Amino acid sequence: MKIIYTIFLLFLLPIISFAQQASDYFPTQTGFEWKFKATPLDSANNPIPAQAQYRIDSFATVANYQGRIANIVNTKTGPLSTIQFQPYLDSLFYNTEGTDGYEYFSIRNLEEILRAIDSAGTIPNFNLVQFFTSIQDWYPVYQFTSNVNTDYLLKQVDTSVFINPFSVPVQFKYVGKRLEDETIQTVQGSYDCKKFLTQWKVSASILSTEYNLLTTNDTIWVAPDNWIVQDIIPGQYVNLDSLPFIQIDPIAIMGLETKLTDEVVSVKNEEPVLQSFILEQNYPNPFNPSTTIRYSIPTSEFVTLKVYDVLGNEIATLVNEEKPIGSFEVNFNAVELSSGIYFYKLQVGSFIETKKMILLK
Repeated sequence: MKIIYTIFLLFLLPIISFAQQASDYFPTQTGFEWKFKATPLDSANNPIPAQAQYRIDSFATVANYQGRIANIVNTKTGPLSTIQFQPYLDSLFYNTEGTDGYEYFSIRNLEEILRAIDSAGTIPNFNLVQFFTSIQDWYPVYQFTSNVNTDYLLKQVDTSVFINPFSVPVQFKYVGKRLEDETIQTVQGSYDCKKFLTQWKVSASILSTEYNLLTTNDTIWVAPDNWIVQDIIPGQYVNLDSLPFIQIDPIAIMGLETKLTDEVVSVKNEEPVLQSFILEQNYPNPFNPSTTIRYSIPTSEFVTLKVYDVLGNEIATLVNEEKPIGSFEVNFNAVELSSGIYFYKLQVGSFIETKKMILLK
């Protein structure tokens, strides 16, 4: 019996030892930064360097977000000349659990495409931006031990769209797939990556025939201890001439190639001279239950920072004191408040600015 047990362990040990844990791919320390160059691609997938933007992601903290312990990454995008001095205005959310890497899906990467399709009337009487906003949620996008080249379904929604005089069944599928591992060369060296493809597939059934309306393709390279190091969404030309009863002009959709860059030079130790009052967007936003608010003042003055509900009732006073010149941040904890829209107002002398934030529980 011992011999059988030993043989079983010897057989199982390699599987246990080399199982891919999603946490092995995410940086362990907050403060980790990714610096990217994001270059648009035309519908024929030719780069458009003149329209390139730069992006900095920063691993800010670990906190509960929408029911999961999230690695919260603050992100900002802008031209090379100002990107280092811009505030972080958005956040990305990741969770690692066992061999799966979860991503909180938001429409930020798809919004431009969706708005273009909405404005073209590709799906009459149906707003794609509103639909995709309604299904923002956590999805196990990066399944590190899934079979190579085998689709795994992340989300499926079957609905219908009224196209006079018919009610047309429409299906939305969010699909993931692990591709063959790939070693890529970057400005930071060589990375042995797990490679994934995610797709949104939108189809319609008309007269018992299924027609593909749109398929998005997003290829992502994930490296150990570095997470996402490359992301390419190809451009495409959508032509729906084959659809019966519907006349829609072809749509050219731009793509995006996001790669690590060494063009962004760190200036963390070179504090810019403050020349104006700045109230930054809170992050994360939406938040649950806490968020951080940053502000900067160019003169030493008395500062108040208060939170209000949509009716104008004062909810909390976060700052109410004299402050020296500089940049500051304060945490707002809304654990006792209900979901909804709130406002925070900064007042420094005659300067007053108010911004909106969203609490989602």
